[in-house]
Amino acid sequence: MSTDEFMKQQYLTLRTEINDSTSRIFKLLVIGMLLVLASGYLASASSASLANAAIPFMLLAIMIAFINEQNNISRAGKYLREVVEPTIPDVTGWEHWLSSKSEYREADRAYFVSFSVFFLIFYAISASLALAYLGKEAEVSTNYLFFWSTAIAYALSAFCVLVVLVRHWRSSAIL
Repeated sequence: MSTDEFMKQQYLTLRTEINDSTSRIFKLLVIGMLLVLASGYLASASSASLANAAIPFMLLAIMIAFINEQNNISRAGKYLREVVEPTIPDVTGWEHWLSSKSEYREADRAYFVSFSVFFLIFYAISASLALAYLGKEAEVSTNYLFFWSTAIAYALSAFCVLVVLVRHWRSSAIL
């Protein structure tokens, strides 16, 4: 296989990967929202404290999956711009053109920030509702171990997601 053919195959493969990641993000949003709504309904109908406590973790898992897909798109785009497109003489590739138009990158960043803020608010609400439910349950049984361990797990998990979020933001801002 010639170098030109190899670069062409890389370009096509990475553009397909970017398209697939975009599709997965959309599906993730739709399925995630439906899953959260359904699990919230089932948890409210159930008296099991574990069902209520699991919803915030599910939100964080959805958010991490979203960040992962965004990261895949950013890396593929950067590779196309820096490695593949320079090998094509006298052509401005999509990623170079997109990089030269900062207003289009701003729309991507605004989308990422709005999704992240929306899910973090949703997480905070679901975590506070779950902790309120667990707190009432702990008062009745005078067993606060599950309440405090859940609260600590929520805080640590949220911190980890925020670290991932900030790292992704910094790396994608460089891209």
